[in-house]
Amino acid sequence: MGENKLAMIVLAGGASSRMGKEKSDLKLDGKSFLEIQIQKGRDLGVGRIYVSGYRGAHCTEEIVMDRIKERGPLGGLEACLNKAAEDGADRCIVLGVDTPLVPVSELQNLIQSASADDQNRVTLLRHNGKEESLMAVYETSLSSDIRAFLERGQASVFRFLNEIGYSCYDTQEDDRYFTNINDPKVYEEVSKENFQA
Repeated sequence: MGENKLAMIVLAGGASSRMGKEKSDLKLDGKSFLEIQIQKGRDLGVGRIYVSGYRGAHCTEEIVMDRIKERGPLGGLEACLNKAAEDGADRCIVLGVDTPLVPVSELQNLIQSASADDQNRVTLLRHNGKEESLMAVYETSLSSDIRAFLERGQASVFRFLNEIGYSCYDTQEDDRYFTNINDPKVYEEVSKENFQA
């Protein structure tokens, strides 16, 4: 898989209801969560970066809005995978905007694991037994499968994945690097720890 065939999707369309403010624009070490995730894509050498559903103040990459509304992350995935496929990408590394601590090295390992798997169209990162559906590599051809699933009134990412099957890459990194920062208390704790992704 050539670099130009790999794109990145940053899912940034959540309501941020628990946080009470736009999560994408929160900062760690002077950079917004969105900027941190975009930089990871650049470090990985992806061809294009798509930001799903972003409604914040500053974004340097292409923003893609859901084509099927009110379906959560899966709606964002469908729209972005469709756009990436149109632009010639075969696969996308997918990251939620609220997991800014995940190391680039582990994303690289995840991509390599996905590239080596010719049986499954999705590879998830798994840490300490926990599978991350939004820290994963998806084939862009899945956009049509996701669309059909959404049109059946479904919206669960894992229900979709269980239908199509998937593989996992098991990381040995500490669980803290995969923290989902989605409420003020967790954000405060992570800001105090100040460890680098």
